Amino acid sequence: MSMNKNENGPMRLRWPIEDVVAFAKRYALTHGLLCLVPDNLDQATMVPFSLFPSPYSYSHFKFIWSIQTAYNRLYNRVSLDDDVLEKSLSSVIPIDDFIGRLWRIHRTVPRRQPIQLDIYRNDYMRDTKTDKMRQIEFNTISSAFAGLTGIVADIHKAVLRYTLDNCHVRELKINEENASSKSSIDLILPNNALTKSAEAMVKAFELYNNPQACILFLIVPNERNVCDQNALIDAVQKMQPNIRFYSKTFEQLNDELEYDEKTFNIYLKPSHDEVAIVYFRAGYIPDHYTNEKCWLVREYIEQSRAIKCPTARSQLAGFKIVQQYLTREGIVEKYIHDKDVAGKIRSTFASMFTFDDEQMRNQYIETLRQNLHDYVLKPNREGGGNNKYDDEILPILQNSNENELNNYIAMEKIRPPVCSTCLIKPNGKHLLHVECINEIGIYGTMVTNVETNEEYINEVTGYLVRTKTTDTNEGGVATGYSVLDCLNFNENTSELAKIFSQKV
Repeated sequence: MSMNKNENGPMRLRWPIEDVVAFAKRYALTHGLLCLVPDNLDQATMVPFSLFPSPYSYSHFKFIWSIQTAYNRLYNRVSLDDDVLEKSLSSVIPIDDFIGRLWRIHRTVPRRQPIQLDIYRNDYMRDTKTDKMRQIEFNTISSAFAGLTGIVADIHKAVLRYTLDNCHVRELKINEENASSKSSIDLILPNNALTKSAEAMVKAFELYNNPQACILFLIVPNERNVCDQNALIDAVQKMQPNIRFYSKTFEQLNDELEYDEKTFNIYLKPSHDEVAIVYFRAGYIPDHYTNEKCWLVREYIEQSRAIKCPTARSQLAGFKIVQQYLTREGIVEKYIHDKDVAGKIRSTFASMFTFDDEQMRNQYIETLRQNLHDYVLKPNREGGGNNKYDDEILPILQNSNENELNNYIAMEKIRPPVCSTCLIKPNGKHLLHVECINEIGIYGTMVTNVETNEEYINEVTGYLVRTKTTDTNEGGVATGYSVLDCLNFNENTSELAKIFSQKV
């Protein structure tokens, strides 16, 4: 896609930055980069995004892409290993009611469906101290934004076309060489996170073997992220138009879910549609279970013949304390027998420790006291806004009893490279020409038979880029901390920020 007036000339800004921002907002609003307005669910607003792609190391990106299918298999196998799950969670099951309840459901409810569908996202930052990619977390439930991330690259292509003279956008395949001129922007396209997630869901639906059944999206009340979710519905129905979808909350299912104790099927009232797949976009924090009936709904789903994405055991495998347990000697190698691949996975582990070891507890606490700015305290919670940073850590150490401190893991703080960009947000709250850092998520899908160990699908599917200012610790887009972004892999070109800051 060429935008050249002079093939050999430098890239040059055509329009004032205010005009470019207005164009980008119009494009985002008219091409579906949307969520609902918090106080008025009848209205939509744009999801925050960056004005142009951030520069990034192609070799580092290719590395985490190359190991994702092994990571898929690792977490799939861990979720099926009760011994490892119990050992990793043993310190928190007695003191964390949320984890304890999920664990009891897993252990007491019989498994009646061997087909397992998993849609993962593996989040990383590049660490400048080691020049390695470090895993932030592995998401096993509600891996959001696969339906929106591909739109951002389209926005960036349109913005570059509208804005710059002498610019050429190259669309790279993942293993294609990126040697190119200084006037090119290299984007990996297409970003297939949405399409591949839909393919995995369709495969699982086919394996359920009832074409008259439906797929249930379990969502939070007043769900804002409907455009992301409905993009997945649309992608599935393009492949299989006759599949019916329903989106329901736990509270709605209190009255509308019917469990057949003879067939172990679940149905929706009053239509009596049999449910083939339950896709959880809720249920990952305690607040989603507002009463005991909600937990009963979870139990009915778990013991039914419906395919769960995720199962309780897969959700348990995604807790931070399991991530820390995997760093122990021999755990990765138990499931990943190729030593080279296991070593590559291990190279992404940041230094982590927990506080349940009585012999090491005081030493770890003192390490944190002396190095408050070098670690992050992470609880076993999803959804953003839960981590403790810097001076927030000391009160936790001083005021927490032994059980409370056991709820946290300490992770070495990652120092990612800094870039300059423009963050476009709703209501004109833009941040122009600010220093930012990037977090990269790699999506993966698996469809397996846990009784036969057959892998029908094990794929790396796409990527998510979230960018935030350097003074922002948390990273969620839905929670307002970050914006969606794309990456420019031309390592010769870090000039976009300078060009977009020019006066016209």
